[in-house]
Amino acid sequence: MAHNTSGLPKLDLEPFDPSALYAAARSPEREKDLARRGPDRRRRLVGIVLALAVVAVAAGAGAWALI
Repeated sequence: MAHNTSGLPKLDLEPFDPSALYAAARSPEREKDLARRGPDRRRRLVGIVLALAVVAVAAGAGAWALI
C-alpha cells in the first residue's frame, strides 16, 4: 500500500546533505589519529605516579638525614 493512501501522517523528511560526509572522506586525518592528539591518559598517570615516588624518596632521604 502506498504511503499517501495508507492514512498515515505525511512524511516530512529533511533532505540528506552529504557535504559533511564528503569533507570527512577527503580529509587526510583519520578519526583514530585525531583522538590521540591530546595527552595520553596512561602517560599522564605514569607521570603522576613517578612524581609521587620522587617526593616519597626525597622525604625518606630527608628523614634519614635528620636521624
